[in-house]
Amino acid sequence: MNKKIMFSALLLFSLSSVPALTLDEIINAANSVSYEVKNAELSHANSLLQIEESDIDDEALWSVEAAVTPLSSNDLSSDSFDIGTLNASVTLPNDGKTAISVSSPLAFGYDGAFSISPGVRASHTFDFNYFDEDRITDLSNARSRISTERVYYSALYSFNQSVIAMVSNILTVERGIKSYEHSIRNAEREISNMLSLRSATEESISYKRAKLEADNLKRSLENYQDQYEKAKEQFKAATGLDWDGLEPFDLPSLNLSVMENGNSEVMEYSLDSEIARLSVEEKEKAMDPMSLLVGGGLGMGIKNEKGKARYDSGLEGALKKWEDTISADLSADLSLSNWSLGASFSASSPLDSLELTPKLTISGSWKNNTALEADRLELERLRNSAVGAENDYLDSLTSYNIEGRTLENRILDFNFRMLNATQNEEYLRSVLESEKEYYGKGLIRIEDVEDAEFNLSDAEYETLITSLDGLSLYYDLLIYSL
Repeated sequence: MNKKIMFSALLLFSLSSVPALTLDEIINAANSVSYEVKNAELSHANSLLQIEESDIDDEALWSVEAAVTPLSSNDLSSDSFDIGTLNASVTLPNDGKTAISVSSPLAFGYDGAFSISPGVRASHTFDFNYFDEDRITDLSNARSRISTERVYYSALYSFNQSVIAMVSNILTVERGIKSYEHSIRNAEREISNMLSLRSATEESISYKRAKLEADNLKRSLENYQDQYEKAKEQFKAATGLDWDGLEPFDLPSLNLSVMENGNSEVMEYSLDSEIARLSVEEKEKAMDPMSLLVGGGLGMGIKNEKGKARYDSGLEGALKKWEDTISADLSADLSLSNWSLGASFSASSPLDSLELTPKLTISGSWKNNTALEADRLELERLRNSAVGAENDYLDSLTSYNIEGRTLENRILDFNFRMLNATQNEEYLRSVLESEKEYYGKGLIRIEDVEDAEFNLSDAEYETLITSLDGLSLYYDLLIYSL
């Protein structure tokens, strides 16, 4: 009967120690209450908004302008409703910044006079040493996208690793407590046997040494119990859950893929190098500009009969009678670093006779470049930065490959440890079953069963803690592959 009661007690102890929490529950709970994770999500969202803002393409720039003067004197018979400014223009988002504008000032006299001066102009810049700034912008946006995703997921994976480390610490302390409790039981049993078997007295050196060792084990146990309570409080604060042990879990496959061109972090360095190279090219072309601005326009000036009569009777008409006219002009301006050359041609003619009046103007200018030395120094600095960025890229690729080999060795080491842990656990489980069978037949003591029970429990802790190490390694592999 006593043997059956003792065996039932051992079974009850084993069942009461069955873990209650899954690792997914713990990690999800920690993620849901972590301000670190929430800030990472906010930072990720803001970065995506900034990238979206930077990705907005240039659009045509439209402009409309009007100015109206309905009254300018106290004599309505000679006054008019003037629309002195009526302009519309558009600048296209192409490389030459093509601009087109239309204007049509007009006036309605209160006596029936009417005048209008419609016109249209267009211009385009031909940059013979053009540098497309969008190339740098596109590369910068691509780098920002890669960095945003890498930093976000790296933060999440690192946080999950911190949760795993916290759980591993609790299990390690738990394991230590059980080890000390087992050692204390054995020590107290040995002390009791000394006295009962009269192999030592309370005054003997062997007894006092055993007593001191047992007391030292108890003090160590108390320290571990304090650590355990603090660890559980930290776990509660970090997850909102009460610690109730950890269920065994399936470990993901630890597969390592080393890419020839590196991961996203290496790609960021590669893009930095390309941006630095383009910055040198941009500065070189800015120091040697060559562009041609071509423009032209067409305009008319028209009045009705009353408008002409009002003009002819005024001060202007005293010098020259009004004639409806048409005019056109064409200009070209060549800009170099120090020189500027220009030419413009215009012609006008009355509408009724088409007698052209041409006009040709040629201009030029020169100025010294006071910023030449500063530009040269800046270009030299940009070239050095480009070399440094290229070195950083090559160094990051080397570090990536070295880290890959390190992770390969860590995987091999972990697989070896995990195999030993699982084999040892299976072996000790078989030992426990044999010990229980021997105990049921009265061949061994209950203490032998307790020792086998403890050894198996300790091996289960070792397997679980090793599995957590493997899961942390799995997250390292995820971070490496970002």
